[in-house]
Amino acid sequence: MKLSTTDDVRVYLDREKIIPASERASIIHLSGGVSSSVWKILWGKSRWVLKQALGKLNVLADWFSDIERIHREHEVMQALHEILPLGSIPKILYTDYTHHTYIMTCAHDSGQTWKDILMKGHFDQTIASDAASTLRTMHEKSNKISDADKLKFGDQKYFIQLRVEPFHEYLIERYPNLEIYIQQLISEVTQKKICLVHGDFSPKNMLIEKDNHFVLIDFEVAHWGNPVFDLAYCLCHLLLKGWHINKKQESLELIEVFLKTYGNPVDNLIPHLGLMLLARMDGKSPVNYIADEELKIIIRTIAVEWIKHGNKCDSELQCISQAYA
Repeated sequence: MKLSTTDDVRVYLDREKIIPASERASIIHLSGGVSSSVWKILWGKSRWVLKQALGKLNVLADWFSDIERIHREHEVMQALHEILPLGSIPKILYTDYTHHTYIMTCAHDSGQTWKDILMKGHFDQTIASDAASTLRTMHEKSNKISDADKLKFGDQKYFIQLRVEPFHEYLIERYPNLEIYIQQLISEVTQKKICLVHGDFSPKNMLIEKDNHFVLIDFEVAHWGNPVFDLAYCLCHLLLKGWHINKKQESLELIEVFLKTYGNPVDNLIPHLGLMLLARMDGKSPVNYIADEELKIIIRTIAVEWIKHGNKCDSELQCISQAYA
């Protein structure tokens, strides 16, 4: 059953007896996601989010992924409840493997995504530190999850469908002269299996609630892999926000705090960061807030240079700061 309208969701909730028949739920469609249909459900004192995976993602290019990835998301979240601080990820309330849905607790309406906060021009270093600390804990402590989960998450099918194919491989089609470099980066993120990787560690997936409480969401691309992907993915978004809002120094300071708090070295961060920048210009899901063509050329030039020669940087932060010069 595909959940396309609020009526569909109401019928689903009634049919599956998820909410008592005596209750009248308020159902609200949440926009912004490209890979799932997302609904907020309010009933009694309960606040829920229901997600159902889409087979074709909501982007202009043809981009498809196995809808069973939705179960990777809630299975990873359940595993992470054992190693992340209480309240730092939503709680899973209901799972449905037949209709490829799950229900989790919902953040309060006063919460904002870190992306929204950044886009308003607020570059809060405390949030950067909390994000890096959460990522470090996930990477370092994921060796404590069960061997069965490690084996399950070692299947990188969804990561390849949602990241490697639309980012790396799509770029090879557009930049064939970079193929040898990009193939090396693909090898590094698929063959070096070190820890649990979020795979979508973006400010849009970080909720900042009351008293700056940090909550991480959206784990459908999570897999057992190379931690460099998460760092490159997040730093890419911080760099782009600095360019877009023209707050380069503030963005650089966030990146410095993030790297210092994370603390652990990763191999070839700058080439992977270059790949992320180029993917956000010319991959299957380019950012929609950078429209200035001159700026796009600058970002592309830096990205290509980093993909080819970024491993020669004296220091990661120095290399990044030079991009803003």
